[in-house]
Amino acid sequence: MSTSPASIPTRIGRRLGLSEHRWFWTVFAVLLVPIVVWYVARHGEGWLPQGDDAMIAIRAHDAWSGHWPLVGMRSTSDQTVEGVYAYHPGPLEFYVIGLPYLLSGWHVWGLLLGCALVTAAFVGVSLWSGYRAAGRPGLLAMAGATITLYGLFGSVLVLPWNPWPTVFGLLASLAVTWRMLLGHRGLWPLFIVCVSWTGQAHLGVTPIVGLLGVWMLLLTIRRWWRGFRSRPGEVGRTLLVAFVCWLGPIVEALTYSPNNIGEIAALTTAEKTQDTSVADSWIHVTHMVFPWLRQWRDAEQVTYPAVALLVAGVGAVAWRSRDHRRRRRIDRDVDIATSAVVVGLFAVAATFWAGTRTGGDLRIVYLDFTMAGPVFFTAALTLWAFHRVRLRLERRGADADRIRRFTVLAAAGAVLLPALGTLAGSASVRTFVEAGNEVNVEQARLVLDEVVPALRETPYADLPVEVEGVGFTAWGSVGPALSHRLVVDGRPVYYESWWPKSADDDHRRPRDIEGTRVVVRLEERAGDASWEEPAEPVDETLTFPLLTDEDGGEIRVLLSVRDD
Repeated sequence: MSTSPASIPTRIGRRLGLSEHRWFWTVFAVLLVPIVVWYVARHGEGWLPQGDDAMIAIRAHDAWSGHWPLVGMRSTSDQTVEGVYAYHPGPLEFYVIGLPYLLSGWHVWGLLLGCALVTAAFVGVSLWSGYRAAGRPGLLAMAGATITLYGLFGSVLVLPWNPWPTVFGLLASLAVTWRMLLGHRGLWPLFIVCVSWTGQAHLGVTPIVGLLGVWMLLLTIRRWWRGFRSRPGEVGRTLLVAFVCWLGPIVEALTYSPNNIGEIAALTTAEKTQDTSVADSWIHVTHMVFPWLRQWRDAEQVTYPAVALLVAGVGAVAWRSRDHRRRRRIDRDVDIATSAVVVGLFAVAATFWAGTRTGGDLRIVYLDFTMAGPVFFTAALTLWAFHRVRLRLERRGADADRIRRFTVLAAAGAVLLPALGTLAGSASVRTFVEAGNEVNVEQARLVLDEVVPALRETPYADLPVEVEGVGFTAWGSVGPALSHRLVVDGRPVYYESWWPKSADDDHRRPRDIEGTRVVVRLEERAGDASWEEPAEPVDETLTFPLLTDEDGGEIRVLLSVRDD
């Protein structure tokens, strides 16, 4: 495929003026509405960080209060490769969402606002890239992709859990890659921001954006060798942006041993405790390419409509290559759309390869975080099909009215069909939207509303707080929620970690407490079990129903002042 920049006219100016680009701004404004609605709804319902959300909120607080995070969240690497403790690659999310959080005075609305603004920014990048690449049809194709991802993930897109920021970060990365493939210049700094954000947030997405980066670098070198030069200063700006984005991991690599780069390398190269077969990865990728009917997913079988779409995508590229070899006149719009199909196929292939490295079991489902790749492919193939049909109509002598009617119907389908598809009960909708999240938030609120005021009273007031506990809900969900609330209240908070390697949150370990502290221990029991006697003397016990247990389970919070 020819990607010579000289052969690709710039049909849309680079300025973002409202009067010049009413289509873009109109579509962007409409697609901001769901983000605003989700933000208002989450804040209005009293959402609070618990579990991993709370740990991210603590790290976002640390980022702007003197304890700079150097890497991302902890991964489940030790369950994939025994003895490997890798973090997700980078802390960029903590600093970005932490700034609105800081400016809000550490109120939850500021944390949610940071997440919503990031999602909105990547939606804007995706739409603008489609618009710059292929005009209004490209804009509507990216709008369809955006609507699809909205339907598949929903309101969690304004929450801080680290997989959620990767969804639109990956879509934006692919959309910018499309423009770079077409030869648009000056995009390397933006590309670095997109792939750095996405690759740092979750190891499941890192291989895909890493391969994108290698591809674009090789393409740039090839073009440079052929005499195509970047804009003045672009190389310097790109290196500066890359340095800023990756400063934390660089510092971590130089100051910790073993460092996270070594752990990720071990995770990548070591033999997994459970292998994911090529067949399992392929089957799951087909579920992602065609998520509209989940009957094949439920049966754990290949989704055959997805295979047809992939064959059509390969056929589109082969068709374009044949025309090029035969030196046939090539329609410019079809050529641009075919370039998008190439990017989409690359994303699907990278997703398939990443799936073979997941380590089996539940982790194959982590591929769903990369849903933007298959969604981009579908949008690109739809754009290609539209231009092929339009071209065929023109060559058969169709009048302007007929072509206009076809264009209007295609535009309506591009935005309505994804919306209807993701709302259908038969679709693989919201695979990772945890119904349990709402219960966990309610559980955390139930405990915090009583425990936090108690800790403000004598004899607990003004003492450092050590939080400890056991239990999936008590320690995994409520414990981080309590720690976060106390951190933003200004209390010195410490908690133990099962993580055996040194980390950038070591300042929160109880070994650093000097003098008297209040110990808050959280425990839980099922309804058919009884409480054990506390191992240490307890000053006060608070008991709460365990909302995830219908048989009368409980959470208890033991408060005690210790001098050891």
